[in-house]
Amino acid sequence: MEFPFRTIILKYKIKHMTENIFEKFMIEEIKRSAQHPETFHELTNNFEKKLDEFNPTQNCMRIKEFFGVDMGQVNATRALLQHQKIEENWLRDYSTKKGNIKSDFKGLYVFLHDNTPFYIGISKGVIGRILQHVKGTNHNSAPLAYNIAVKQSEFLTKEKYLGSRNDFDFKKEAKPVQEFLLNQQIAFLNIENDEELYLFEVYCSMKFSTDLNKFETH
Repeated sequence: MEFPFRTIILKYKIKHMTENIFEKFMIEEIKRSAQHPETFHELTNNFEKKLDEFNPTQNCMRIKEFFGVDMGQVNATRALLQHQKIEENWLRDYSTKKGNIKSDFKGLYVFLHDNTPFYIGISKGVIGRILQHVKGTNHNSAPLAYNIAVKQSEFLTKEKYLGSRNDFDFKKEAKPVQEFLLNQQIAFLNIENDEELYLFEVYCSMKFSTDLNKFETH
């Protein structure tokens, strides 16, 4: 009878020690201070100048020329480099959710119609993200086309769409929107700092009053 009792005591001590180690680890983690190379003020104080230098209305290009038929990730990247729309030092390899390695750049992109911005986006792989917008097959990969298609459907039917995203006929309703998007303009900017990238997206959206950008919580 003594051996099982000692085993129980030992298991209890190990469990108690494990819990203490875990709790200590969690406390250290939640008390850890994040390290930022620049303060909020330092980042945002330069936004007006950054946007003036970026000047998307002057430095935009026709989407179809670089992301149209037969233009996948590799061909689009090659064409953008060849026409000096992006710089070689912007590119870096990263792993997708599926474990694929792609060469792309982190940054902000602006969709424009007649030199007027109508949507601002950010991505760790801008080239791939734009391809998804104009060639994606569902609301997850092509949210901009989906959102415009829903607005168009509501306008035509005079009724608010109350169905789920999965129930929406993406191929019928959103594919024409993607064709429209291909004929619009795009501009992009390489930004490596994550905080700056997120803040600059909101700044640009507010600056250009892009109604298709939504920042509400879900």
